[in-house]
Amino acid sequence: MAFGGDWKRSLEAAMRPARWAGRGLGVKSEQDQAFDALGVFDRDTPQYRAYFPEDSRDEAEFQLTRILAISARRWGTHVESRMLARTGQSRSRWQTLFVLSVAQPPVTTSLLSERLAIQWPPLVRTLHSLEADGLIRRYANPHDKRSRYIEITDAGRAVVDRVQPVLSEIRTEVFANLTEEEVRIATRILEKIATGVASAKPDTD
Repeated sequence: MAFGGDWKRSLEAAMRPARWAGRGLGVKSEQDQAFDALGVFDRDTPQYRAYFPEDSRDEAEFQLTRILAISARRWGTHVESRMLARTGQSRSRWQTLFVLSVAQPPVTTSLLSERLAIQWPPLVRTLHSLEADGLIRRYANPHDKRSRYIEITDAGRAVVDRVQPVLSEIRTEVFANLTEEEVRIATRILEKIATGVASAKPDTD
């Protein structure tokens, strides 16, 4: 949602003619649809842009990170609700099962935590739940008595087989307005962002 030229004039043009000209006709400009997608904060509070010089890289980076954060949260919420309704599996459960289904054994809790980018406490709760339902099996690590190996069972693989078509359907719906080339370009850009985040150094005291 980037507007070229003078931000204030672009915003006024998006807010006045586009919003009112389409009333009663169901017609909205692309800018107006972008405002709707991001929420009332972006529609009604343009003053937050006073923190950044107009059309600057700082402003562009702010827009990018905001869109990324909102899209990620809404994607997670949308997928969670639909997957629960269609498969009975929460996101933490099917994501864990998927990683186990494709990872090279042996798999430890530490490896899962790294692959899923989640901390141990919620992961351990998920593993207990999956094991109780017979979807995974945990057994002793012969090289380290403090840890156990984890493997997916046939029942767990059956869950993954049910989940993947539903996920593909949801992705197809969500990305319907993107061309295949745009999907590939977006993927490469997000990979660069992920690399930047991973290499960022934490603040130290």
